Amino acid sequence: MLRDGTSATGRVLAVLKESGGGLSVKGLCEKLDLSSMAVRRQLFILEGQGLVQSKLEKNRTGRPSNAYYLTDKGHEQFQREYSDLAVELLLSTRKLCGKVQINAILAHRNQELLKEARGKVLGRTLEARVHEVAQLLSQGGYMATWEKLGPGRYLIKEMNCAVALVARRFPQICIFEESFLAELLQAKVSRRHHILQKDHFCSYLVEGS
Repeated sequence: MLRDGTSATGRVLAVLKESGGGLSVKGLCEKLDLSSMAVRRQLFILEGQGLVQSKLEKNRTGRPSNAYYLTDKGHEQFQREYSDLAVELLLSTRKLCGKVQINAILAHRNQELLKEARGKVLGRTLEARVHEVAQLLSQGGYMATWEKLGPGRYLIKEMNCAVALVARRFPQICIFEESFLAELLQAKVSRRHHILQKDHFCSYLVEGS
């Protein structure tokens, strides 16, 4: 989670994270209810810290303007503080026990998470299950949202990856997340966006009845 979540700079970072892309100064002013001068001051600080970068982008009308994005370092501000420890423990496990044991650990973790979460979705409609799962993901630090695309089709977005630092070293954790969601939702789940592939968020298409 953000170490500086209640500060003005923390609010700018959070809004950029939640946007799933870039925002102009005007867009940030509207979402933060701050003046242009105040927003530019925070952006100047964040750019100096290497947390935010700007890109000149074309507008539908008028001249090109800067859009502001989180850098990789900026995204890391949202990740759990125990990530470094988790990576060290998994690296030690792989060295001592091999790659197969890593997958066994992740599979066991999935089953424990399923035990905890099943009671909250049991007997509900697919839409209600999607809603509940998005809430559970948000509680875990994933900043999840969902939307209905059509009959029996939903999209779950994770604007933050709470385990990104771990997933970069052990990408199989992402595969286990997909299977976890499919089993919990009792639906077909397929990945559509992936933060580790340089997308601004992770997303899953959920299809079922």
